[in-house]
Amino acid sequence: SKFRLWQLTDYDKIIFIDADLLILRNIDFLFTMPEISATGNNATLFNSGVMIFTWWHRIPKHMNFLKHFWEGDEEEVKAKKTQLFGANPPILYVLHYLGRKPWLCFRDYDCNWNVPILREFASDIAHTRWWKVHDKMPKKLQSYCLLRSRLKAGLEWERRQAEKANFTDGHWKRNITDKRLKICFEKFC
Repeated sequence: SKFRLWQLTDYDKIIFIDADLLILRNIDFLFTMPEISATGNNATLFNSGVMIFTWWHRIPKHMNFLKHFWEGDEEEVKAKKTQLFGANPPILYVLHYLGRKPWLCFRDYDCNWNVPILREFASDIAHTRWWKVHDKMPKKLQSYCLLRSRLKAGLEWERRQAEKANFTDGHWKRNITDKRLKICFEKFC
């Protein structure tokens, strides 16, 4: 879908926003940025899938804050954030949810904690932030965030695997109170 952006030739400028981003502040000023602008993953790559360009403009990380920069919100991460942003971190404009998305997890905590390869994307702070926005959405929109039975079973299986691995953060011990557990909207419940 990102390559189709180059077919939109009737416009002076296009801002592409992934579906797994949470816009926290007005970002209209992005229309003043030069083309092609993006947040960097490291010195040479930008975060927008795999694309190759001759050059691109780097925008600040708080314009596409990758959730894994929190990596669980522990003390060592606070030091990493201070290293990235200094003593006064910037106000975030956009929060990019990497790993399993909050709407595909239990409401009670970020389920990325339960899967070894996804743990770097776990952040209870970012997870809670999304659910606060969810609760302000109209009920009709909230209904799109229900969990399918198969996904619920998979999430519970991952919790049991985290328990067997005895992950020290103990998220797997939490009591799941997510009301979506009792809601079945499929034909075969």
